[in-house]
Amino acid sequence: MAVPRAVLHALGLGLAVAALQGCAQVVQYTDELRDDRTGRTVFVRSPATVGGIAGFAVGAPVSVVALPVTWGVYRYQKATTPLQADPTSTLLFPSFLFWRVGTLLLGAPFDALEWGLWRAWQDAPSPNAAEREAIELRHDEAVLSSYPVEPIYPLLDSRASR
Repeated sequence: MAVPRAVLHALGLGLAVAALQGCAQVVQYTDELRDDRTGRTVFVRSPATVGGIAGFAVGAPVSVVALPVTWGVYRYQKATTPLQADPTSTLLFPSFLFWRVGTLLLGAPFDALEWGLWRAWQDAPSPNAAEREAIELRHDEAVLSSYPVEPIYPLLDSRASR
């Protein structure tokens, strides 16, 4: 049975568009598939975890075979940016890649099924006052701490003493 050319072209176009999107969203999504704080049940988290373990196991021999290449990349990183060079993530890159792929391949179908049958129909939980305050505090610390502020005007206390 031959696959029609239009299907192959559509698949190739889809893969090209997906490759242009970047990896950050995929990495975040695979982390969310295994995290119970995202509202996903054991129905999703278990297959995602099993897929990640299987992917890492498949990627371990690939990491050993790719060691000459990843060692060269690590030495280059250490020479150019020594503070950012990480031997674990560089030398085990194939294992980490297969771990994410395994998590995605086994977890995403269960996630889609759970979302379509359950999560999409649930109301989002609204935070209470204490939770809202904690969220705002985390946001302030994460965002506002990167903007140091120097006062332009003298402090109010110094004016009160005049």
